[in-house]
Amino acid sequence: MRRPDRDPKWDKRGVKLREKFIMTTEQFELLLGVLNRVADNLGMTARSGSGPTAVVPDSPYISPDVPDGYDTVLGYLQKTHPEVLDLIDEPISGTQRDGAWLQSQAFSRKLGTVTVEAPQAAKEAGLVTMRAYPLALLEERFN
Repeated sequence: MRRPDRDPKWDKRGVKLREKFIMTTEQFELLLGVLNRVADNLGMTARSGSGPTAVVPDSPYISPDVPDGYDTVLGYLQKTHPEVLDLIDEPISGTQRDGAWLQSQAFSRKLGTVTVEAPQAAKEAGLVTMRAYPLALLEERFN
């Protein structure tokens, strides 16, 4: 009998490694069919032929194409508390502390964040992308 640490099917701790899973063409086609049905039911199908569309924001603080359930600090404030942005001399730098808090909380709570295209006001300040945070976390910070 081979020692587990010398057998390529076992790791150093003696735990058996999983075999590689190779999917047959038939299995792939079945899985693809199921995923397409799920996408159709969720309204996410790419078979419409129209291709991706961009959402053009009507505010210089709202980033385009932010996924549902997420928003940037600037976008959230513009949508929920626009008066706050009017009171801040420099909205981009004035919200950095909020972004740092949100990033820290998202990391510690193992919540995902999304990198999105920066809004026009941030692009004018030299930023290309911004982080979008879960709406619940934004609500906790600003409400």
